Amino acid sequence: MKNQLLLLMALAISVSVTGQKKELKAAAKALKKGKYSEMWTPLNAVGPMFKDMDDKYKGEFLYLKAKAIYGKGMDPKKDVKVAKAFTELVDFEKTQKSKKYSKEAAVVISRIVKKTAEDGSSAYKDAKYNLAAEKFELVYELSPLDTLYKLNAALSYYNNKDYDKAIHLYQDLLELGFTGIYKEFKAKSVVNDEVLYYNSEKDMNSQVAMKIAKDPEVKLSKSKTGDMVRNIALSYIAKGDNEKALEAISKAKVLFPKDAYLVIQEANINLGLGNNEKFLQGMKDAIALNPNQPELYFNVGVITMQKGYDEEAMGYFQKSVELKEDHAESYMNMGSIILGEASKMQEELNNSFQDFKKYDKLLIKRNKIYKRALPHFEKAFKYRQKDEDLMKTLISLYQRLEMYDKEKEVKALKDAL
Repeated sequence: MKNQLLLLMALAISVSVTGQKKELKAAAKALKKGKYSEMWTPLNAVGPMFKDMDDKYKGEFLYLKAKAIYGKGMDPKKDVKVAKAFTELVDFEKTQKSKKYSKEAAVVISRIVKKTAEDGSSAYKDAKYNLAAEKFELVYELSPLDTLYKLNAALSYYNNKDYDKAIHLYQDLLELGFTGIYKEFKAKSVVNDEVLYYNSEKDMNSQVAMKIAKDPEVKLSKSKTGDMVRNIALSYIAKGDNEKALEAISKAKVLFPKDAYLVIQEANINLGLGNNEKFLQGMKDAIALNPNQPELYFNVGVITMQKGYDEEAMGYFQKSVELKEDHAESYMNMGSIILGEASKMQEELNNSFQDFKKYDKLLIKRNKIYKRALPHFEKAFKYRQKDEDLMKTLISLYQRLEMYDKEKEVKALKDAL
């Protein structure tokens, strides 16, 4: 009886395998004739048997199913299903160390990925951020090596104010160790010096060799880590969760201890929360990590000035303009600090109104202060020639210092605005 049962099982398996071969052959025949709808009857017949199917037939089944979905390839509404079907086929063949169908599948997937990415970009440009995010996520799902599209999806969700989804994707990227750094290949056109960008170093060197381009350059792009952490933090802030925002940055700083941008974002959040001391210390830490960034010195100078440490603030503003000569705000703040000395004299001037000698000496002293402040405002004006408030300050100083020609000149510029 036992042997009879084994025989029946063997016969059942034999019939099953024979049936699979027959149905797959029928589907392949329909494919060859271009009768895609007729492929589904045999495919549906063997589909439930897929788990128990012999591996050599699984690949064929997945291929035929993908081709049945794809059809003539003229229906863009099927693109997602088609790409997922071909991706399933490629993934299976990887487990079998086979490439029988993968080359054809890769061509179809690549076309759909490219089209989906273009659709995502168009939606983003049209500010349809939710649609853009969905398209970019699909690109990443179909092509996991294209991690940048997951970043694009996160940014799209962030712009759509869908903060929970944005946070989730950004955190996934950080856990993956994604930095967004890539090689950038660029050169200049020999015709008009326009900057040209290339997909590879080979393409760039080829155009240089043909004397179409010159001055080739290979550069690494900036890390996106700071932007991701910033957007996580800003997402938490938008959700009213500043504690989580600071926590997010704190975790990122463990991974990237020398990332000045993270320190700056933490400092800015503290500033928004009114934690001026922590902001100031954070900016000083950022300067230590990135000593050639003028904005850092400027920001520290502003807070230091607000806290009344004028001499220290002057040092920060001076360093800012040493690094960036046209930093008009730093010049204006240096001038304002010096003018503050004159403001402190006003009460003494009011009390000495009856003592002409003392009053005249104080006026001379105040004019000397004005003369010290004036070059800073003039320097700022060199880079901010349409700033009305700056013009008013200069007009006032020229008037007080009896520099009437200069006063007239700036007044004319102001009236012409």
